[in-house]
Amino acid sequence: KTVRAQVKKDQIVLPSDFAAGAGGGSQDVAHLLDPGLRAMAVQVDQSTGVGTLINVGDRVDLVVGFTGTDKFPQLTVDPLTKSLTTVAGLNNTTTKLVLQNMQVIGTLVPPPTTTTASSDGSGNGATATAGTALTGQQELVILAVTPQQAEVIKYAQIDGLITLVLRSPKDYVDANGAAVVPATDQTTGIILKTLIEKYGVLPPEAIVAQNLPSAAP
Repeated sequence: KTVRAQVKKDQIVLPSDFAAGAGGGSQDVAHLLDPGLRAMAVQVDQSTGVGTLINVGDRVDLVVGFTGTDKFPQLTVDPLTKSLTTVAGLNNTTTKLVLQNMQVIGTLVPPPTTTTASSDGSGNGATATAGTALTGQQELVILAVTPQQAEVIKYAQIDGLITLVLRSPKDYVDANGAAVVPATDQTTGIILKTLIEKYGVLPPEAIVAQNLPSAAP
């Protein structure tokens, strides 16, 4: 298990140390930061935050996506007037894993909505929950980041779409159980051209319609 609270030397480890989170008011977030790091909140939901299962002590990477002609417009230049014209119909979506190995030092999840019912209709019965409700549940994940990482995250929050991906704790120990720092993974980033050339995604094919009925005069 991963310890979710700061444990001092010779302190007895309690079950609550594995469950407490900084967002619950039981931790001083500032004192969980190593020198030079800052705490920054990233808002995610069930689809962009691993089902809101990210917890204190976890390590995460950040993937950002941009889409739309306002982000990466394709332009043509008129040779005479030098005016710019946006080219329509091009795919401008791009994604990239931009930050890696960030530590989670706190989480904040809104309290779940519960339904209480009883056989006599008084509303005093027990609450039952079955399965996972895809409700768009939100979560604030507090990350320990460098100043440069904070700038990248802020830009992505303003102009992009953020997803946090959860890392395995096995990345941080070697075969003998000693602590290690994992190497930074090199990724290509993805645009439509990459999916077509490297992953075999078929591009759409233009079909010329023939023998269409003529419009009425």
